[in-house]
Amino acid sequence: MVSTLDFADNAAPMERRQQGVSAVQQVYDLVRHDIVYLKREPGSILMKNEIAESCGVSPTPVREAMLRLAEEGLVNIYPQSRTLVSLIDVQQAREVHFLRLSVEIEVAKRLARSIDAEGIMQLEAWIERQMTELRAGDQNAFRAADNRFHEYMYLLAGVPGLGATIKALRGHHDRIRGLFLLNADRRNAVVEEHRAIVATFKNHDAVAAEAATRHHLGKSLAIIDEIREQHPGYFLSPGQNPPRL
Repeated sequence: MVSTLDFADNAAPMERRQQGVSAVQQVYDLVRHDIVYLKREPGSILMKNEIAESCGVSPTPVREAMLRLAEEGLVNIYPQSRTLVSLIDVQQAREVHFLRLSVEIEVAKRLARSIDAEGIMQLEAWIERQMTELRAGDQNAFRAADNRFHEYMYLLAGVPGLGATIKALRGHHDRIRGLFLLNADRRNAVVEEHRAIVATFKNHDAVAAEAATRHHLGKSLAIIDEIREQHPGYFLSPGQNPPRL
């Protein structure tokens, strides 16, 4: 069953220094979380001194964390000037979505053939957690439970490292996903789509599992023009290249 410890993996990182976690890793985790969950808006300025103070660290690990985030394309560093949260790169999001869809279809097909009753219970527990956050109106907690459902699919399929690799690449896509899920009807639909995926596992139907997964994962990018129209300042303009270090 779902435990508080399990769910804490996707909760916001603590802002003060955590024992056993390097300063660079803590700053990276905190700022990346805030970017992906849109607590730091695309195009906003990152104040390194404020981040250092809130995390209880020196400026050095903040600079190193910013370099890591820049390598992921989530931060734009302008030397001797400023550091900004990057605008959302739709092309990068599409490429990562292509990779994720290809892999997750295979994960779903494997689970349809091999998942046991305990695995079904774990996935259904995360769906119930989503329902709890849906009723509470906590959008970020809902997204965290949504992510955890998919992470458990990778875990149950025996490829958790592959899931972690894709997660590290999908910062731009996750921000689009967050904007997609601002709509309550869409959050309701996500829960039903998760139930439909699990139903295919119960029926051991790999063909239906592929179809349900494809339907579920394709929706946010399918309406990207609508999302961009609602939040024009969050996105790179068509044809605009992201700044490079």
